[in-house]
Amino acid sequence: MSDPELHGASLSCVGVVPLEGRGALPFVALHGEPLFLHAVRTLLATPSVRDVVVTADPDTVAEAEQELAAAQLPVEVLEAAGWWQAWDRSPSVPPRVALVDPLCPLVPCAFVARVLSEVTTDTAVAGYRPVTDTVKTVVDDQIVGTLDRDRLAVVASPVVVPGRLAGRGAPPVHDFALLADWLRERTELHLVRAPSMARRVGDESALRVLECLDELGRSVHEA
Repeated sequence: MSDPELHGASLSCVGVVPLEGRGALPFVALHGEPLFLHAVRTLLATPSVRDVVVTADPDTVAEAEQELAAAQLPVEVLEAAGWWQAWDRSPSVPPRVALVDPLCPLVPCAFVARVLSEVTTDTAVAGYRPVTDTVKTVVDDQIVGTLDRDRLAVVASPVVVPGRLAGRGAPPVHDFALLADWLRERTELHLVRAPSMARRVGDESALRVLECLDELGRSVHEA
């Protein structure tokens, strides 16, 4: 997909896996294949997603293309700046965009499908995970308080951007926390609690924990 306006409003959703700003972590293997391929497969398996694209920084486009070709996944890789600028300039109303962060590699397809089935074309929505760590506030190197974890959330996947926001500036998809702020400034944002396997990994050690939890869950189901 080279320009969102080429795809008519009949499409219910365009799925995007944004690699930009995430360094090499999307290419680290999970269950034998790069993280971002899991996100691609999730979107390809979601019935209401009619087209899937991977966006990437210029220096990672070729590597992403090679991995997709090796996995025989028919998904185009486009430079992030060009794709989002085209979306933002589209004179017609594009379909909603469903983003799955490659660092949320095991978000269940059923959850993505449920979110998309429950929101309208004008609704912005984001999956989230509750904060479980204790969060302290610090002033001048001194701990001065503890934040209420019930009022905090970690943005996960999917994040759905309504097409009517095209023309309001390209969204900051390199950071889903910033993306949530961007959406709140322009429209109402609904948060939907995501299952535990939809958690975001910030480094390879967190990835290995997620991988072990997934393998444990599979072994329990198979027992």
